[in-house]
Amino acid sequence: MTIEELKKYCDEEFGNIERIKGELLSLCKPDKSEYTLSEQAATAAFIVNIYGGVENILKQMLVYDKLDTKDSPEWHQKVLKKANEIGILPPDLYHILARYLAFRNFFIYSYTFNIKPDDLKVLVDAVSGMLTKFRTEIDEYIETI
Repeated sequence: MTIEELKKYCDEEFGNIERIKGELLSLCKPDKSEYTLSEQAATAAFIVNIYGGVENILKQMLVYDKLDTKDSPEWHQKVLKKANEIGILPPDLYHILARYLAFRNFFIYSYTFNIKPDDLKVLVDAVSGMLTKFRTEIDEYIETI
């Protein structure tokens, strides 16, 4: 993979993430306080999709840097940690993304009705800022390659 291919991959993935973010934010309005179980499930799925896109970008960047990303039971955590260790993610963003990873893991192994609406709200409220910071860090890292 060339640097141009990596940039193209990241741009396409960010486009996918933005599309899902648009769906998420059209569902979760600031003035709306009650959500049906179906709306909560959709919200949770959108959050997990967004995190999946973030993870796809990180994994591809690690592959480009020829770092081990082989699948293992803990590969999700491994990708996040390696991205932090080599400077793609600063510590503050690493900790924010770790919360999204924890939610992803909870969502996959739980029933939707066990998800607390307040936990969803925190993630939804933070998603735009997280993505802006993430895009900035990715763009800056790519410039150093």
